[in-house]
Amino acid sequence: MKSKLHIVVTGERESTRSFAMCKSSLFAWVLSSVALVVLLAVFSFLGLKHTYQNVHIRASLEETRQELQTAQAWNQGIEILLAKEMAIKEAEFQAILDGLDVENAERERLLENVVTELKSRSEIVESILKTVGIKTSIKENAKHSGGPFTPLSENSYGDLIFKLDHSLDIIKSVPLGPPVLGSITSLYGRRIDPFNKEVAFHSGIDISKRSGTEIMTTADGKVSDMGYTAENQGNYVVIDHGKGFKTRYFHLQKNLVEKGDQVKRGQVIGLVGNTGRSTGPHLHYEIHYNKKTVNPLRFVRVARNVPSVKR
Repeated sequence: MKSKLHIVVTGERESTRSFAMCKSSLFAWVLSSVALVVLLAVFSFLGLKHTYQNVHIRASLEETRQELQTAQAWNQGIEILLAKEMAIKEAEFQAILDGLDVENAERERLLENVVTELKSRSEIVESILKTVGIKTSIKENAKHSGGPFTPLSENSYGDLIFKLDHSLDIIKSVPLGPPVLGSITSLYGRRIDPFNKEVAFHSGIDISKRSGTEIMTTADGKVSDMGYTAENQGNYVVIDHGKGFKTRYFHLQKNLVEKGDQVKRGQVIGLVGNTGRSTGPHLHYEIHYNKKTVNPLRFVRVARNVPSVKR
């Protein structure tokens, strides 16, 4: 009896009922009930927690959605602004391109004029050199050279510049024009010697002028020799112009340069005189090309059509 628990239940009509329950069963029932209550409380807590989290998540999602809408509106504004800026920049760039097209057209026109002028000047220079018998062909050594073949069109800007530079490089050394203005009293070649009246070869031309008249060199160069010989040249000056050209000036009253001096075309190098083997004041003028004398008259006369070398 001690292991059982008796429960007496009375009703309103004085009816009585009794129940006998084992204590161990009752303890198990109570423990189960408590466990169930605890479990229900735990689930309720977890349900409330999840509900709170859901509410918080929904609030965050709503906030994120609003931020996204704001960002989209901002992006649309930026895109509109960028589109306007791009349109402005494209218009500016097109204006620059149009300006460049105009400039390029003007440059092409100027280049055509330059090419025409270069061609004209190149022909003049080549004509001068041809008149005095100077070849303008360019010699090149094919040894130890190579590279890709790039053809150059004839009369192109580069071709004309190349030709003109080559011709001008030559013409700097070509003695042009008279060294002194005067009367030519003796020509180049065969003549009667003024002293012994015999037939002789005259290696230059004689230009008569009063003593003391300035004598000018006829091309750029370097004084390679100067001095005095009583039996022939008297006071003399020899100038090496390069490219095979040398000029000689005899019978000077006075030399105004020294050996080794660099001289320019038109520079005064001496004075007309009557020294050496001479019958009166004059200048004996010689031109040597590749160690041979040539007729100076061709070089004197060709300068009449060239303003830069007129006297």
